[in-house]
Amino acid sequence: MKITTRLSPLAVLLLAFSLSAQEPAVPDFSKGMPDVKLEKKLKIQGQEAFILKTSLGSGDFAKTLGKFLGDGWRRLAPDNHEGNGMADGANIAGLGFSVYRNADFPGVDLQVIHADYKKADADSRVTILVIRHGPLVRDFGSFSSPDGTRRLEVKRRGKDLVDFEVFDSASGKKLASDSIGWSAMRWFLHWEDSSRLWGYGSDVQYFKLFEFKPDGSVAETEVDVQMPVPTAIWDNLPSSLQKKYTAEQDGADQPATAPETKPEGDPNPKTESEGRPR
Repeated sequence: MKITTRLSPLAVLLLAFSLSAQEPAVPDFSKGMPDVKLEKKLKIQGQEAFILKTSLGSGDFAKTLGKFLGDGWRRLAPDNHEGNGMADGANIAGLGFSVYRNADFPGVDLQVIHADYKKADADSRVTILVIRHGPLVRDFGSFSSPDGTRRLEVKRRGKDLVDFEVFDSASGKKLASDSIGWSAMRWFLHWEDSSRLWGYGSDVQYFKLFEFKPDGSVAETEVDVQMPVPTAIWDNLPSSLQKKYTAEQDGADQPATAPETKPEGDPNPKTESEGRPR
């Protein structure tokens, strides 16, 4: 006798829920870490920002953060140039900048800024930004910004010309529009985050950045060789342009939790980079 077993719709739903519940989630820093106090949780242009206060120096904080994040998160080599450039405040003694990534979240960066103050008894302040990137767009259709507040429409005009428009999702107001070139040639658009849209078209030498401001205005910039570009953009440029432009420096992947022991040899080994200078 053959017995057939069927799952009820409710059982299927509960099974799907139990599996999804096991999936990793982007950390919620409002839950707190040892020796770290949450001061504010903000939304900045659709991105989450956590303002933290801590008595830990940058090294100890990095270890604490690594343990809090857990397995899967990798700390990219710090960009000292950017950190030094940001430390212009008269009260700031030092500023560290690093990025964490997880292969389970290919569109998410955790940007960590650790500020030490000159006053001896002052706690350090840490800002953690959860940056969500959009996919690389190379087709016609509708594509939302990472936070859903803006909508990119890519359309065909005439004999394969590529036009695009950006709308406010809530009001439907058109915010920007342009023509990027012929569809048969290399072209793409990319939401770096919800307020920055990059566009490239090879046949008309089109390379622009659109920045959508909180007040509704839009800044349109021709990308020049002095501007570092997101890695997702740089990786898809022709090799001739990769020699001219520089990608944002990612550096080498490191475990989020730094090892307690150093390898024998040079006590201060240099970190190898991925070969894309900032």
